[in-house]
Amino acid sequence: MAFSLGGIGEAFAERNFRIYSIGSVISWITYFIQAIAFSWATWEITRSTTWLAIVALLDMGAGVIFTPLGGVLADRYDRLRILMAAYGCDCLKTLVLAMLAFSGQLGLTALCICAFLHGAIHSFSIPASYGLLPRFVSRDRLSAAIGVSASYTQFAIFAGPAVAGWILVHWGVAVAFAVNVAGYLIYFLTMAFLRTPGDFRQAKASAHSVRQDIVEGARYIVGHRGLSSLLLLVLAGDAVTGAAFQMLPAYSDLILGLGAGGVSVLFGAAGFGATCAALWLAHGGAGRATPERILWAALGVGLSVFLLSASSNLLLAVAAMLFFGFAGETRRTGTVSIMQVSVDDVQRGRVMSALFLLTRLANGLGTVAVGAAAHYAGLRLPLLAAAAILIAIWLPMFRKRRTIATAFALP
Repeated sequence: MAFSLGGIGEAFAERNFRIYSIGSVISWITYFIQAIAFSWATWEITRSTTWLAIVALLDMGAGVIFTPLGGVLADRYDRLRILMAAYGCDCLKTLVLAMLAFSGQLGLTALCICAFLHGAIHSFSIPASYGLLPRFVSRDRLSAAIGVSASYTQFAIFAGPAVAGWILVHWGVAVAFAVNVAGYLIYFLTMAFLRTPGDFRQAKASAHSVRQDIVEGARYIVGHRGLSSLLLLVLAGDAVTGAAFQMLPAYSDLILGLGAGGVSVLFGAAGFGATCAALWLAHGGAGRATPERILWAALGVGLSVFLLSASSNLLLAVAAMLFFGFAGETRRTGTVSIMQVSVDDVQRGRVMSALFLLTRLANGLGTVAVGAAAHYAGLRLPLLAAAAILIAIWLPMFRKRRTIATAFALP
């Protein structure tokens, strides 16, 4: 069975990964239920798109401020304890939201505070979480496990909002928040059954100052020829993918003339493509997540956005989004996979937090740039320009593909 399922079978051959999967799927679904409920509560209270943007900015701003510190702490201290502490704080925050909503006292001030806390808490949980699978899954099965784990996220992107909509219609935001609390409790329970291998030792960073550790992590990234090149592609790729996703409602309405129905079809096509990519990477195991495939996937993102911007009917747009989802997930999950396998454990927290931070920044900057340009030039031209910039960055990176592959070669 493990042979017929390829890397997926290899991942599930690990006892720890089977247990982890239960908690991961449930927690991801309930996370997206909470996220939809939080946005809906903000809209119900304010009826203002400006406040929706401000609340989102508070979340992102906290992430930008605290993520470098989260990466340093993940390299200094036990990552599992940091992760559990951060999730415990987020569980308490969501419990407070549920209690306020049940009592009818949930207001804008509480939402703003919780948005900032959410960004701050996950600035510590995200860098620590990148050390979870390397701790509990053997190195030769790590790439497959990361691919399967990524497919859980993509599945939750479908299931979470669908379940959230049903809960909001029948029971309201309070129950949605309570469901997220229950999801956290199930996650904590499954984590209690994981067993750390007896020979596992997390490498610890030197006890320098926090500033010195941040500088040391930056030097490691810049000095690693593979990391610096791939992170540049992450920055460009996430700027384009973030902008394309955020502009889909406008694209569906202004270009396709389909409104909300078109948006759901386009998101569904992208999600289906991304899920297929994650499972394909997982099935192939470590051999599928290669620097050259990631480079080709980055080109695929640019070409799919070109196709999307040139499309005037739903069929072509769906084809573009299927391609977009597959290429984008291959680029994203493949990058995480080879970084996880190749990076020194003592630098893992800082390197992976840099990846997370760049993703957040690039998404925001790309969306603002394309959105502002679209106000004056329409939507097609800014999307075409974004894709062209990505391909222009891709070209010199592709010429260095052998150097990048050598930098990530396993000893």
